[in-house]
Amino acid sequence: MRAQRGRKSHSERGVAMLLVLVGIAVLALVANEVRYNSVIELRLATNQRDELRAHYLAKSGISMSRLVLRFQKQIDSIQIPNLGGMLQQLMGGAGGAGGAGGLASLLGGAGGAAGLAGLLGGGAGGAAGLLGALGGAGGLPGAPGGAAAAGGGGMSIQLWRMAKVDCHMLQQMVPEFDEKGAPIKATASKSKKFDFDDEMPELGQAQAQRRFGSFTGCFDSVITDEEGLINLSALDAPQQTANALLLRLVTLLGDKRYEFLFEKEDSNRVKVTPTEVITNLRDWIDEDETGSTLNFSGSGDPFQKGFSDENGGYVKYDPPYRAKNARFDSLDELYMVHGVNDRFMAAFKDKLTVYPDVNARLNINSEDPMILGVAIRTVADPLRPDPRLADPIFMDTLIKKIRAARIFALFGMSAADFINIVAAAGIPVNAQIQNNVQGNRFIGDKSLTYRVRVTGTAGDVSRTITAVVRLDDGLGRLVYWREE
Repeated sequence: MRAQRGRKSHSERGVAMLLVLVGIAVLALVANEVRYNSVIELRLATNQRDELRAHYLAKSGISMSRLVLRFQKQIDSIQIPNLGGMLQQLMGGAGGAGGAGGLASLLGGAGGAAGLAGLLGGGAGGAAGLLGALGGAGGLPGAPGGAAAAGGGGMSIQLWRMAKVDCHMLQQMVPEFDEKGAPIKATASKSKKFDFDDEMPELGQAQAQRRFGSFTGCFDSVITDEEGLINLSALDAPQQTANALLLRLVTLLGDKRYEFLFEKEDSNRVKVTPTEVITNLRDWIDEDETGSTLNFSGSGDPFQKGFSDENGGYVKYDPPYRAKNARFDSLDELYMVHGVNDRFMAAFKDKLTVYPDVNARLNINSEDPMILGVAIRTVADPLRPDPRLADPIFMDTLIKKIRAARIFALFGMSAADFINIVAAAGIPVNAQIQNNVQGNRFIGDKSLTYRVRVTGTAGDVSRTITAVVRLDDGLGRLVYWREE
């Protein structure tokens, strides 16, 4: 019996060690799980903190941008002398040969004037074009004073283009303090985001942050002019404004470069023409249930009542719906209009708007060549059509002259200067616009509606807020707000 007991005891040797190893392994797994859960919870808490920081940094950018736009409105109310007119006086004449002679004396001889004239397009026409671009009477030979005399050639300062609204702009204005309340220099934050950054240097490097004042993070703001786009809200405007908008839309949508957009069916098996899209846009916001037809005669209402049901295209969708018969609330609402698809929006979304006032004028200080081409056709006399307006080479050359005539990119051109350049190119100008530049209802050189897009960043989190501000009171009225 003693031998059996000895053999049994011998067979159980090492069990205690095995149990210890199993216990250690289990404890290691539990400890690792606890550590992993702690890291995840820390990351979630940090991301929530950074998400809140990024949100309020973006809101700070919106507020700062609205302040800049408020200053812009105050600047727009001040009549600023036209630097072009001053340069014309330096040239030594009211226009034509006198101006060229004055410039020649500055350049030291007739050869210099001839060289500059050649640079500007050749001969006396080039010199006349320069004078017209500079806003003086020389831009319109034979017409004393030209458009400048009719409406003034004041220059506009585009403060919203000059001022880059971001966290770096304000770092010197907002004091930064350390934990003890002592002011410190604004430098990039080198503090670690997590205690385990030593174990994960890549993650630690990715968490490097910039500081705005006493807050970790940054924001960047982009301001764009909404009145430098084609305003679809004017589809339901009075006759004159609607006529001008119809011309702009026909010019834009009928461009040869966009013909392919209307050649195929979309995902809903809908195929439309440019004129059908225009009538559908009008029917979406008008107050009746009758389909519209276009009147291109130039007299009377450009949108006349037809005999069809404007909801005929919408009842085919699944689920079916009806036209809104009210103003657009946002640009994305265009997707609801029959015939508007992803291809259409990809081509025209950055050229259309719905936020300005229904009577807002097209701002000729747009940077988009397509919009400048539309503005040229807007001021052209419809009773004396110029066939060169259909020539892409001529239009491209004229648009380049307009853009080059802006002495500095950050200074806007006046409507009178714009009309002078168009007239100097030999294009007949609409008499209603030429005789009353400041009071015309078609083009302008100042805006009241702007889009502000701000991206706030904190850590790995970024939040974007898009707002549209109309400068009609205080810091401006918000007409659109979207957070992403």
